Amino acid sequence: MLNRSIVLFVCYWMFAAVTAFGQISLFEKKNLADWDFHVDKDSVNVEDVFSFADDGRLLCKGQPFGYLATKEAYKNFKFSVEWRWPEGVTPTNSGVFLKIGEQPKDTFLPQSVEAQLQHKNVGDLWGFHGRKLIGPPARFVERESEKAGKTNGVKKLFDEEKAPGQWNSIEVLCHSRLMIVVVNGKIVNWANGADPDAGRIGLQSEGGPIEFRNAILTPLP
Repeated sequence: MLNRSIVLFVCYWMFAAVTAFGQISLFEKKNLADWDFHVDKDSVNVEDVFSFADDGRLLCKGQPFGYLATKEAYKNFKFSVEWRWPEGVTPTNSGVFLKIGEQPKDTFLPQSVEAQLQHKNVGDLWGFHGRKLIGPPARFVERESEKAGKTNGVKKLFDEEKAPGQWNSIEVLCHSRLMIVVVNGKIVNWANGADPDAGRIGLQSEGGPIEFRNAILTPLP
């Protein structure tokens, strides 16, 4: 475990060093027209769920369930974003979708790998609708559900989430079949076996109000 953690740490920061160039600010335009929108209810406009504040924060109401997704697909990259549960609001659920593929009918969950932002489970990785992940047996989970299809996941090692009202950061490095998750500066999870092909990146509406800021995408070689 220790040796593997050291190797992951070294790999992560080696890639992070490469990312000093070519960063893309996904919120720079403060424009929802730059994103695709999927929701599990008809006749709902994206502005009814997501909106940009004047200071650049992306506000998400959490209802109905759905997600925003980048229009472009990415293969090897580091994605980072900050999020918080607003003060006075009960923390609920959200997530970052990675390598988004097909959108099955009758569900708000796309074929993808999710980096979990659910309160108390931040940093878990889940492969939805047949997306495969490989992780340590003690933290590996398989199950099937109506909305997520055949699912497997790798549970986080540590809980690094801050108290509601405080800003958190999550970084996910995706390179070939490897994914590494960093929450508030600490590696909390990793998995192998992810789809190496390109896919879009999404931010989820699933439960209650959540805010995002500083969404940065850095393509990797």
